[in-house]
Amino acid sequence: MEESDSTTGFTSETAEGKPADIRNVGIVAHVDAGKTTLTERILYAAKVIRYMGDVQDGTTVTDWMPQERERGISIHAAAVNFQWKHWRINLVDTPGHIDFTAEVERTLCVMDGIVEVFCAIKGVQAQSETVWSSAERYKLPALAYVNKMDREGADADRVVKQIAERLRTTALPIQFPVGSGPDFKGTVDLLTGRQHGDMSGVDEETLDLEVQLAREHLVECLAEVDDKVLVDYLANRIPDAETLRGALRRAVIRRRIVPVLFGSSLHNQGVTDLLDAVGSYLPNPLDRAKTAEARRTTGLLVFRIVDNPEYGKLAYARIFGGRIRAGQVLVNARNHVRKRIEGILKIQAAEVEPTTDVMVGEIVALQGNWSRTAVGDFLVCQELATSDEEAAAFFGVPKPRFPQPVFSINMEAKERERDTDMARAVKKMASEIPTLAVKPLEGSVGWRFSGMGELQLEIVRDRLKTDYGIETIVGEPSVEYRDTIRGEAKGSFLFEKRFPNGVAISASVEVQVQKLQNGEGLDLDFAPLDNILEKQFADAVRQGVMNVVNAESSGYPLTDMKVTVLSASSDAGDAGEPALLSAAVGAMTDALDKAGRCTLEPVMKLEINTPGDTLGGIIADLNARHGSVTQVDSLALGVLRIVALVPLAELFGYASSLRSMSAGRGDVVAELASYQEVASRRR
Repeated sequence: MEESDSTTGFTSETAEGKPADIRNVGIVAHVDAGKTTLTERILYAAKVIRYMGDVQDGTTVTDWMPQERERGISIHAAAVNFQWKHWRINLVDTPGHIDFTAEVERTLCVMDGIVEVFCAIKGVQAQSETVWSSAERYKLPALAYVNKMDREGADADRVVKQIAERLRTTALPIQFPVGSGPDFKGTVDLLTGRQHGDMSGVDEETLDLEVQLAREHLVECLAEVDDKVLVDYLANRIPDAETLRGALRRAVIRRRIVPVLFGSSLHNQGVTDLLDAVGSYLPNPLDRAKTAEARRTTGLLVFRIVDNPEYGKLAYARIFGGRIRAGQVLVNARNHVRKRIEGILKIQAAEVEPTTDVMVGEIVALQGNWSRTAVGDFLVCQELATSDEEAAAFFGVPKPRFPQPVFSINMEAKERERDTDMARAVKKMASEIPTLAVKPLEGSVGWRFSGMGELQLEIVRDRLKTDYGIETIVGEPSVEYRDTIRGEAKGSFLFEKRFPNGVAISASVEVQVQKLQNGEGLDLDFAPLDNILEKQFADAVRQGVMNVVNAESSGYPLTDMKVTVLSASSDAGDAGEPALLSAAVGAMTDALDKAGRCTLEPVMKLEINTPGDTLGGIIADLNARHGSVTQVDSLALGVLRIVALVPLAELFGYASSLRSMSAGRGDVVAELASYQEVASRRR
């Protein structure tokens, strides 16, 4: 093993090939599918913990925050690492609630694969599809784990069919589940024929026939995607387990197949089989590296920044190339600021453990001065520090993309003397949570908090009380509206000013605005500025454009549009910065007036589970809220699944209304579907 070259940042294969034994895996799912319980059983199986905790009792390792233990949900992504057989597994348990989708997004950007957990009763749910779409953007190979097979109403075949149809993938069971509900016995491995569980009372002859048919289906599917299996299949030979295992691994890494496993995490059934599948089929960091040069070149991606009471501010990072040592200096590819790695800490949920160096593929917390570092920044050797985009392209890693806040509430300290303390706490929390936007209220005390939903802001308020001792007063909730444009236009503005001494200055800017598809966000192209203006003047134009985009003067913040600065010039000398800023604001205003501006509102996708006898009343209520029902499905035990699109402004207090309409038997999950133009009847 060679030492890293301090001048080039290159290194040979690290730690004698150990990265090949690493698995970086995110556990994702819809809320209440059983991710945290599964993680707890995994830690128990790996002998990391001696006793298994319980979500409802608030005793699990990964749900360590008081707010998580009180509510029985995950709020933060929690990383744990352990040894399983010869694999070193870095596992991240992510939240399932849509309000905390930022935690999922920044987790996936540093993973090499995922395990998506599905409820055997409810199947593919709203957040199941959302996290799957995010994993697709990062091109992550996946395993599917159907949990709660021991529950009344469990239906393995229905869930596998839903995974294939709704997630548009090839879902291939690699186990045969024996029984379901209270009669769930265990599984049979379709590659080896081994039985896992208590099969007493099972008709062996019938089971053997069903397993044979399921294995034949597995072989046929693998023959379609792997030449080695195809040769055996065409020759009428039965492939051995090792041949099938190799083919399955290749197919998973190429994202051609999603293996499906079955179990009951609560009763510790299927957990060790899932761990074996993680090691056998999901890729290692070397499999995922874009090139050999990329895995040898020093670089890491920061995906979280937090304050630790013992170690100070920490940057959580994934090592994408080379080897990182304490004392090493890297460069932020976004702003070219040099950063020294003061210390390296291995992560175990809320706990950390110091170490001296880490290799490619590891996920760690880094000590240092992170004042000018943000989530999504690449820290790299000097050669790669040209731009953020080039670093991302070199390592083949998309930067995390976070949704815009849709829900707001005003909040102020109950005691006026705590205003300064609240300002400090607010600044710290906003730096840690990418989907939380906070700004002071104009003309009054207090702050406007914008986030993904009521639960997220309720957690923020609770943390202000528990973490900082600040009691708060809150106002009525409101919707975060956006503006967009109807077409394409160019706009220009000439700023001129003549001073009493006869001296005249001027600055001009021309921009183009173009409409993008719903949900595409903003695309800002300032490239021409770098060739025609000095940096401080180019920054002034950028600031002027952003003042309009962020609605500093009028309207709502803009979205779903592309802005290109076509030209900019100034003869204002030292006064060029304010002159160019004013010209940029004028040019943007001119372009928006020509393109036509309209207001958008967040429309939510609701997934409602309710008994069948409440269907009529619930649909009538959704219609009264200007919603549209898009789907009604039957689940187990007489429960219906209703999918509807409803404007967020119509949904305040909806969970309470649903409980009343369903006599406490219904539940609902909402996620942002799109921004749509505000209907005239609702303005």
